Amino acid sequence: AVFSSGCQSLSYYTQAAAGQAGLMWNSRPIVEVIDDPATSSHLKDRLLLINSIRAFAESDLSLPASGSYQRYTDIGREFVLWSLVAAEEFSVAPELFCFPIVGCMSYLGFFEEKSARDEAARLRVKGLEVVVGPVAAYSTLGWFSDPVLSSVLDFPDTELAGLIFHELAHERLFIKNDSTFNESFASFVEREGVAKWLREQGRDVEVKQYAKRLTKRDQLIDLIQNAREELKILYAQPLSNDQKRLRKSYIFDDLKKSYQSLRAAGRVPNWDYWFKQNLNNAGLISVGTYFDQLGLFEQLFNDSGRDFGRFYKNAEIIGRGQ
Repeated sequence: AVFSSGCQSLSYYTQAAAGQAGLMWNSRPIVEVIDDPATSSHLKDRLLLINSIRAFAESDLSLPASGSYQRYTDIGREFVLWSLVAAEEFSVAPELFCFPIVGCMSYLGFFEEKSARDEAARLRVKGLEVVVGPVAAYSTLGWFSDPVLSSVLDFPDTELAGLIFHELAHERLFIKNDSTFNESFASFVEREGVAKWLREQGRDVEVKQYAKRLTKRDQLIDLIQNAREELKILYAQPLSNDQKRLRKSYIFDDLKKSYQSLRAAGRVPNWDYWFKQNLNNAGLISVGTYFDQLGLFEQLFNDSGRDFGRFYKNAEIIGRGQ
């Protein structure tokens, strides 16, 4: 999020560099933490689990696990970053933030919540719609060996494994100037990786539970994506801004009502917090970035014989050829 994000000022570079340096400076080798008599049994167990997940990522998912997640940092807070996404009032395309090394991205990352909120306020003055949300972990895309952060230790096993697979997928493949490709690719590797990890461990009941959770989430994602498509059509129509604002409010009201109905029926996960905080163009974009191209990668994975190494090569061919 930080080093793959775009930036527009020296202050952004400074906070990104200082924040990353702090994480690395305060990290310790995981093996050292595990061997330390002062380490709690809970922390030791979680770090041992992370070691096994990282090893699985390398051996079974063909992910680059020889650098990241071999050190541990206690960050002393619940979240490491706050991510910012912005969009025009009548657009479902993200505002892009450009970085000279890795290109333009659809989000910014800040190590301090106040900095994210201040930037959001600045962008709102310019007429943009903005969402700011907390982030428990991120990837530096292989530029540094990312440490395990205390903010993720108490994630459920499947979420912890998924996070590691997702972030390592960014190290395996990153396409400049295409946030949706990169995040959808990593999200696909995450879900396929977790399912395989659970199967290999013989956790069959959890495999079914995980599949059920994905089905519910996919139904909700479809609902959000459909609303975004409605807005895209609306914004392209030759209407006055007032007319667009009115019809836009109807679309968001319908989205919220549909969610509440499906939620009451137990057909979608609990995203109440998201609906309270993210009902604008930027919020819809933030979801689409991670899920819009899942179908593409699922088909590509099947066409690759469900072989991860071959899949990565084919994904890179497609990504580089865009």
